[in-house]
Amino acid sequence: MKTFKSFAMALVCALALGSCSQAQQQPQTISERVDKFFAENPDKFMGSIEIQENGKTVYQKSLGYADIENKIAVNADTKFRIGSITKTFMSVLVLKAAQEGKLSLNDPLVKFFPDAQIPNAEKITVDMLLYHRCGLRDVVNDKFDEFVTYYTKPQTRAQMIERIAKAGTNFAPDSTFRYCNSGFILLTYIIEDVCRKSYDELLNEQIIKPLQLSHTGVCTTPINSNEGFAQSFSLSGQRLEEFDPSAVLGAGAMYSTSGDLLKFFNALTSGYFGSGIFEQMKDFKDNWGRGLFPMEYGDYKGFGHTGGIHGFAAVMMKINDKTIVFCSNSSFVDHANLVNTILGIATEPKRQYITLTAEQLKKYEGKYTCEQLKMDVEITSTGTQLAAQAMGQPGFPLDAISETEFEFAAAGVKMVFDLAKQTFTLHQNGGEFEFVKTSEKETSNNLTLNAEQLSKYEGVYNSKALGMDITIAVKDGQLTGQGTGQPSFPLNATAENEFEFKPAGIVILFDVKNNKLTLKQRGMSFELEKK
Repeated sequence: MKTFKSFAMALVCALALGSCSQAQQQPQTISERVDKFFAENPDKFMGSIEIQENGKTVYQKSLGYADIENKIAVNADTKFRIGSITKTFMSVLVLKAAQEGKLSLNDPLVKFFPDAQIPNAEKITVDMLLYHRCGLRDVVNDKFDEFVTYYTKPQTRAQMIERIAKAGTNFAPDSTFRYCNSGFILLTYIIEDVCRKSYDELLNEQIIKPLQLSHTGVCTTPINSNEGFAQSFSLSGQRLEEFDPSAVLGAGAMYSTSGDLLKFFNALTSGYFGSGIFEQMKDFKDNWGRGLFPMEYGDYKGFGHTGGIHGFAAVMMKINDKTIVFCSNSSFVDHANLVNTILGIATEPKRQYITLTAEQLKKYEGKYTCEQLKMDVEITSTGTQLAAQAMGQPGFPLDAISETEFEFAAAGVKMVFDLAKQTFTLHQNGGEFEFVKTSEKETSNNLTLNAEQLSKYEGVYNSKALGMDITIAVKDGQLTGQGTGQPSFPLNATAENEFEFKPAGIVILFDVKNNKLTLKQRGMSFELEKK
């Protein structure tokens, strides 16, 4: 089974876990509720899950395949890449080093990287890296177009530090919070220097061996499913490309199992790693801590961390008396509904979206900025749908809930516009952020084509290089594209045979005579043939 690059965000990140208003309690036991969830969503989740209540395991299950092609089933010992939960392990190592006097949380970056020319190195401290308050640009998310060119290849320390130095800054040190993988990559090098041991050695010596985490460690490539490792897959079952751990290090390079993560999390929350370390991690600023962040589901409150990277997803959380851990390898995105199910919160029925006219959508177009996040977002319209693009990141479609409310449900994003104030409020993961309009949309050179002109491009196109299909269809007079297992995206005509989805940097050129199309994105070009 061939790998392919996803058009969606392939980020090393904390997965968005949205809050829901609490409704009536579901009457079944946890086991009954979760079994019902998996039965009703048979194609959504592959992986393993374990749930404890008051310290006692009340649910444990493994589902699906670690390797679809070779029919290797997931079991309790299957090892999954855990993405940003790696940051929780890294935070423990850093705080232990500080406790032992090997570094101070107030040490500036210039102490460790005197010649690297990292912006604000004399002002950014170790603690700001832990809290995601350093202000450095994220070389994964903010520089995603560059990240996709190297993340599958081994990277040296010099290469990564140079990238971080050249990426620049988003805001002044410690002025606000913004999730930043760059900081945890730098923390990896710092901890190796002060302890004079490799990151891998430190993990094994201080966490893995003492806790007997026999299925946890730093990833290696290639993934070998015959040695108990899970491959990652799209929603349609196609294998995704794997990253090289040297490209993310302490930001997202680890693998584990649900059982090992549960053991680690229980040790952390019981104070195993030393006096005050857990309390330091749970000391939240701007709704974020050192390697942990608060979580809220209705009236339930707790904390933990999540992770997602190239089709893998992991969750590690404590909500009231329940500890929930799961690992997945199937591009699972319905985390919020699974957690709501576990807690017994009745979820709302699937939302019905409305259709707005081109005139209604056009008035929201433009560039917006948020001082709190130090972020710009451009809102564009296809004539039938809005799309949003944060600076340096791929775009995403917005579905209309009402004339002023839009959402991207897969990421738990909701935007509420106020035309009188020329603003929108972004709601995600319990946070609210106001964006103010700074300029109108740039003049577009899009063409209007009729149904007959558009229909000749419809069909399913395949690329061996991508290992996927792209379906081209006409919906409500709009040409759309959809990669296998991914959301559809609108295509606007820039010429009779050339179309673009500007928020994601996608350009598609059609060759009707030869039944082909060429897809261009981020400097890459792929030829697909019509089936």
